[in-house]
Amino acid sequence: MFDRLAPPLQRALWSLGWKGLRDNQLAALPLILDTQADVIVSAATASGKTEAAFLPLLTRLWNGAVGESGQVPHRPSGVVLYVAPVKALINDQVERLQVFCESMDIPVYPWHGDVGQSSRKRFFANPRGVVLITPESLEALLFRRGGEVRGLFAALEAVVVDELHAFIGNVRGRQLQSLLHRLECQLVRRVQRIGLSATLGDTSLAADFLRPGHGPAVHVVTSVGEKRHLQLALKAICPPASMTETGQDPHWLIADELFERLRGANHLVFPAGVGLVEFYADALRKRCEAAGLPVTFFPHHGRLAKSEREETESELKRSHLPVSAICTTTLEMGIDIGAIKGVVQIGPPQAVSSLCQRIGRAGRREGEAAVLWQYCITKPHGPGMACADSLQPDLVQAVAVIQLFLAKWYEPPRVGALDYSTLVQQILSLVGECHGVTAAVAYERLCQIGPFKGVSESAFIALLRAMAAKKLLMQDANKLLLHGALGERLVNHFTFYAAFPDSQEYRLRQGGKELGTLPLLPSSRKHDVITFAGRRWAIQHIDHEKRLVDLQTSGVGKLPRTGGGGLPVHGRVRAEMRAVLASQDTPVWLDASARALLQDARKQYQRLQLDQVTCVAEGATVYLFLWQGDVLQDALVALLAHQGLQARNEGIGITVANATLDMVRTAIGQIAEQPCPQAAQILTRRDAPNSEKWDWVLPDDLFFAGYASRALALEEAHALCRDWRI
Repeated sequence: MFDRLAPPLQRALWSLGWKGLRDNQLAALPLILDTQADVIVSAATASGKTEAAFLPLLTRLWNGAVGESGQVPHRPSGVVLYVAPVKALINDQVERLQVFCESMDIPVYPWHGDVGQSSRKRFFANPRGVVLITPESLEALLFRRGGEVRGLFAALEAVVVDELHAFIGNVRGRQLQSLLHRLECQLVRRVQRIGLSATLGDTSLAADFLRPGHGPAVHVVTSVGEKRHLQLALKAICPPASMTETGQDPHWLIADELFERLRGANHLVFPAGVGLVEFYADALRKRCEAAGLPVTFFPHHGRLAKSEREETESELKRSHLPVSAICTTTLEMGIDIGAIKGVVQIGPPQAVSSLCQRIGRAGRREGEAAVLWQYCITKPHGPGMACADSLQPDLVQAVAVIQLFLAKWYEPPRVGALDYSTLVQQILSLVGECHGVTAAVAYERLCQIGPFKGVSESAFIALLRAMAAKKLLMQDANKLLLHGALGERLVNHFTFYAAFPDSQEYRLRQGGKELGTLPLLPSSRKHDVITFAGRRWAIQHIDHEKRLVDLQTSGVGKLPRTGGGGLPVHGRVRAEMRAVLASQDTPVWLDASARALLQDARKQYQRLQLDQVTCVAEGATVYLFLWQGDVLQDALVALLAHQGLQARNEGIGITVANATLDMVRTAIGQIAEQPCPQAAQILTRRDAPNSEKWDWVLPDDLFFAGYASRALALEEAHALCRDWRI
């Protein structure tokens, strides 16, 4: 197989010290080189998935330029489009691909918001080579240059979608499906699609995502990769009875440990959310400064400016000192950040797939084990503790997620969402791309043969009428849909191209240097103190109209305690939590405190007879322990609330306040006797959190149908009530 690669690639691989191709590369090579079939390469992190796609693709470009004499009479003229979810991954892959492409005279073009116009102008002048782009930039390209797309991508060989799992089951994924479909409509031909991913819970769902409606025809190449060793420890941190900000808060105790533990090698630290990222970056910086040591802890998250993020990445790759990044999911993806010794997870992981990505960043050197330190903030059982808290839900969830990871189970993506919000954006974008389009053509292209197949013609018409009423659309005498007055203004703002909401963030500057962006309250004013980029700052000047803030360094200020929001927890994780509590086996990787707390939680599980009962009454609160995922428990909360009960999803279970067991039994019986209601019958818009970007456009019936399709399992919750025996 090696000799089938283009000669420059063979020479480059030999110079890099390759001993041969890996299993996934050998399996993918003939599929990509010899056919136009869609392919998914699913393999462990750091197993060479990028090369599995690009070695045959670059060979195809090279072969297209080779004449009958075997010489290369002209430059390779084909185009490969690479789509990635984050800019940092694109920047990393540019360096990686240039090693191969330079010797083949194949240009490489990074294409995202942080890249200047000169690179794009070169591609427009001579459209060939590898284009690495985000969905947002691809949206902008189709919208702004719709009339040129057919010429620009006339020689498009294939589209590579990296980190495929990051797109499945969310608005960016539906946007990407629509963009790829619109691109093929422009070219009037099918283009090969290649997906790359390390964690796929269900390859058949992933295949259908990559090529909607044709999943069975997608070839899936799987490889377990080399067997890697994992060193694992879970530590429970119990706060003292009285806490102060300095020294007693459990986060400060964890910061003390990290300062001592992490200074010998490169690490990634994942707290729960940007607020805690900033807290730990600030706390660890201060410890370095107090000890007279170089600062070796740096923050990394999406709100930081490009220069700040790249500084952290550079320190990880090239620093002569061991460096640790305090980060969010921005460093969960497969970018090259050098040799990482271990990963620190603070708080329970929300998803097994996410934990897998994070652990995959560490221990990549030959013969080296990956290290995971899991911290859980807990509280010992005592008088007055609620029965749900006495089960130590964070600790038990962490154990459950880790055990599922060790068993190689990952969450399947949730599919079937109607995505009306994203459809609004795609209608507006298609109108711009085509300089006007009829309703019939828009419905055919986006819904009938496009990725929004779940949208009926009547729902589409209702959506168009709602968009017209909001002045997003208008119709001319030729029945062409055009942008309305408000639509024209919105589509010409840079925030239009993202499928997710603009968070109305403020730009932060210090001495003229851009630090990044942060959402601030309208009440924020001069002299307020914030924590950002691992430092504390005082607001020197704030312009609320321009959302611009000038900062100066400060040594004081209240520390943030924002959580991570996080992904909905899957039902399999909750079932595993129950199994952990019912078991007598104690993982050897728990520290003494965690073992003791787990034993106490198991005693509580037995005392409450949760192996036999579902409901527990404690004072004026009823606890429902269903061991189900959040989409079902949130649906049951909505059904109970419609019956007048004060229900709340607490994760490990549902609480019903100011209620008795009889009241809950009666409510569940009434739910079971009635047909399953539609979401619009039992919810108000205030009951539907985390609204999507264009939800404000939707009429109520479409809004609630869309919300329920992505966030509530109403049918399953209703069926549970019918079968329930309390």
